[in-house]
Amino acid sequence: MGNFDVVGLTAVICLFGLPFLCGIIAIVASAWTKAACHQKDVDLKHHMLAAGMSAEEIERVLNAGKGIKDETPVETWSDRES
Repeated sequence: MGNFDVVGLTAVICLFGLPFLCGIIAIVASAWTKAACHQKDVDLKHHMLAAGMSAEEIERVLNAGKGIKDETPVETWSDRES
């Protein structure tokens, strides 16, 4: 086979190949995670529509965990007492 430097080739592969491979894996994993989350969101919307919820109710449910305030006032217990 001749005079072949295996240690040098291994060092070059580890130096350039492994970071490249890790970057590609991170990009693919991120895209896969976003696609899975989007699919779950779409499935939830379909289930809520099938259950007969209105668009306003669906919007309120989806925005509940995001900290977005609802424009409509909510009746509280103190409002009922007065």
